[in-house]
Amino acid sequence: MNTNNNYNTPGIQQTDDETIDLGKLFYRFFVNWYWFVIVLAIAIGSAWAYLRYTTPVYNMSTSLLMEDEKSSAPVLGASGSSASANVFQGLGLMGSMRNIHNQMVILSSTPIINRTINELDFEVSYYSVGRIAVSERYKDVPFQVKWERNHPQVINTDFNINFNPNGTFNLSFDAEDLNVYDYINNQNIRKLSNVRFSQTYMPGDTIRTNDFAFCILLNENFNPKDDASHYRFKFNTIPTLVKKYQKSLEISIYNKEASIIQISLNNVNVRKGIDFLNKLTEVFQIDNLSKKNENANRTIHFINAQLQNISDSLVYSESRMEDFQSEHQLLDISTQSQQLLEKMRDLDKERIALEIQNKYYHYLSDYISESRTEDNETATAPSAMGINDPLLNSLILSLNDLVTQKASQTSIREDSEHPLILKLNAQIESVTRSLRENVSNIISQSDLALRETNQRIRQLETQVRRLPATERNYINIERKYKINNEIYTFLLQKLSEAQIAMASNIPDGQVVEEAHMVGEGPVSPKKMMIYAIAILLGLGIPAGIIILYGMINTRITSQDEVEAITDVPIIGHVFHNRFKGIGRQLVLEKPQSPASEPFRAIRTKINLLVKNKAKPVISITSALAGEGKSYITINVASSIALLNKKVAILDLDLRRSKMAEEFNLESGIGAVDFVVGQASIDEITFDTKNKNLKLIPAGSIPPNPAEMLIDPRMHELIDILKKKYDVLIIDSPPVGYVADIYQLHEHIDANIVVVRHKYTRKKVLSDALRQIKQHQLKNVSIIFNAIEQHRSSYGYGYGYGYGYGYGYGYSHNTDKKGRKQKKDSKNKRKIITYSQLEEKNSSDTNKGN
Repeated sequence: MNTNNNYNTPGIQQTDDETIDLGKLFYRFFVNWYWFVIVLAIAIGSAWAYLRYTTPVYNMSTSLLMEDEKSSAPVLGASGSSASANVFQGLGLMGSMRNIHNQMVILSSTPIINRTINELDFEVSYYSVGRIAVSERYKDVPFQVKWERNHPQVINTDFNINFNPNGTFNLSFDAEDLNVYDYINNQNIRKLSNVRFSQTYMPGDTIRTNDFAFCILLNENFNPKDDASHYRFKFNTIPTLVKKYQKSLEISIYNKEASIIQISLNNVNVRKGIDFLNKLTEVFQIDNLSKKNENANRTIHFINAQLQNISDSLVYSESRMEDFQSEHQLLDISTQSQQLLEKMRDLDKERIALEIQNKYYHYLSDYISESRTEDNETATAPSAMGINDPLLNSLILSLNDLVTQKASQTSIREDSEHPLILKLNAQIESVTRSLRENVSNIISQSDLALRETNQRIRQLETQVRRLPATERNYINIERKYKINNEIYTFLLQKLSEAQIAMASNIPDGQVVEEAHMVGEGPVSPKKMMIYAIAILLGLGIPAGIIILYGMINTRITSQDEVEAITDVPIIGHVFHNRFKGIGRQLVLEKPQSPASEPFRAIRTKINLLVKNKAKPVISITSALAGEGKSYITINVASSIALLNKKVAILDLDLRRSKMAEEFNLESGIGAVDFVVGQASIDEITFDTKNKNLKLIPAGSIPPNPAEMLIDPRMHELIDILKKKYDVLIIDSPPVGYVADIYQLHEHIDANIVVVRHKYTRKKVLSDALRQIKQHQLKNVSIIFNAIEQHRSSYGYGYGYGYGYGYGYGYSHNTDKKGRKQKKDSKNKRKIITYSQLEEKNSSDTNKGN
């Protein structure tokens, strides 16, 4: 038979290799289920330990309603006069501070948080020490540290305190580097190294050294029977606490359509966080209200100063008018006199108003020129004095706003080169310059208006002089009295409005909802999320490793990978033999066992492969050594012998033959000995457990295995065996590294390549099949050997090995992993030398002659 198999050139196919077969992928997951269980258990256990010993963080929240500008004066109502409204505008907080975004910045500013922490006494932190975790406590510890602020204290160092049954306690700490802090001046005063301290004290004892001073007092939480008696505490600095709470504080707008600020805080202690938020809103409201009252007090002070000046003039003019009326017994004056008096009174009112405004303008000029901004004082708003100048009012409010912002930066020295201070100074200078120019212009205009009014008054006074002396004198006295009375009444009205405004001042922010914990548990760590991540990792890590292993694995692990390399047919699957008591001669020893069934199926496929040829010759080879070629040869031959056919196994693996060892043969002769003429056919043929199965071992070790296979005597041997037996099965050397079998291809009717599960390399198999194609071997097929049905170790496990490839030969007897093997005492193969071959060749020549 010369018909070859029609199959594509062996190589990696591109049809289905780029897609993922989910069914096969899940099967790989299923057969490695134990890895998923192990990793998942470790992941969930780690998640439980993390949740158990990680300090939980809770979220607390409160909200403030920011009132608008009109709500500052509820006493006057919405129908108040414009003058009153202007007064309250001047007395209230400046416009920028009413802006909700500015209020959000103020809430998280350093001065506000600094004042909050100072009022809460957070400088001492308390902790309870468990067997593994350390948790922060607040007011539920059984003791309290009373410390001296004016004495240096060791900061950021854990003081360990253990209560003893006899009522005493042990205090200790051990630190390599620690700082001693001065709370009065807010600075580190010295640094210590390698400090150890341990003493026993009674509660209430003053503990004092050069580096700390405090006493420990027991409170109502103390329980002598409590086993958890190990605690810690440490001193914190205010700047450190301010940064800590600023970092964990989150301020946002509750709703775009509402002026409600949401204040949230993350903290490990719920009660401590709630106290902080409540105190923060309280300090903010007090600060907000104090700024309003400060402006109101400044306005009241200015009005009182003016009232003091005018009060004396009013008393004097009133007394003089009464004395004049009594002395001259005046009841009424003429109509002309009344008209002149009314005109002069109106002009006097106008002059008084101009004088008050002029005094205010000069007050502003003095305020600017004396640089009172250095004292962190703000100017009185012009609306408080009834002056409605939009530009002047805007400049005053802007200046007050900048001065207030600069004053709020308590953590930065005013004379420092801090960018924020430099920016505020530049802005203050710019506004002051504009205000100075504006005030100068207004003073010029005010002086001009005042001169014009005085000129008109002088003209009227000239007319009054023409009146009778008594009437003229009375008009002058009455005019002065009414002028002083009008001024006094005006100032009293402004004073009353300012006092009402101050009394009705309320903070811009009103607490809508008291501080409370958000949700029913901690926000970090999130229990469900941690377990979800653990489950994902527990499933994802082994899945990823399996997928990655499949991507980088170079060995054959499934039939699909063989089919992806070549379309040479697979005629059988042999499963890995995991049962004790069943040896390599499986079919001979256990012909009825289930493990023998695959070889019966292979026997049927081989019959179809050779197309029922009468006396076929079948070669069984492999790409590499160690793939179970001899095992397949023995059992395939045994299964055919069970059909009462005469079968012979010819071992032509001349380099590393072990077929004689497999059948425990004592003799060392075989096919090589027949070729060299040192043995006959009968001498090299050996019986097996089955009478129909014969074995022709390799025999002696030849020096030239490749040349031995093309010797005419070898061809003669094969022809003799073909005639004598129904089936001849040749155990061929691997084709991955040697080409011995190609020299006998004309005798072979079918070639079977053994591929071993998780052992045969894809590249080696592809190259071997390509060589087989190039040499046009007939009826090529594949047997998939040592398939692991479930979890199993790599390799077949029979200790069968070659030395093919690099360093192949007889200098070392090594297994497939390169380890030296012990020589089998039953191996009787002798070595044939070249001289013996020459004698054989000479004998053959003489016989031919």
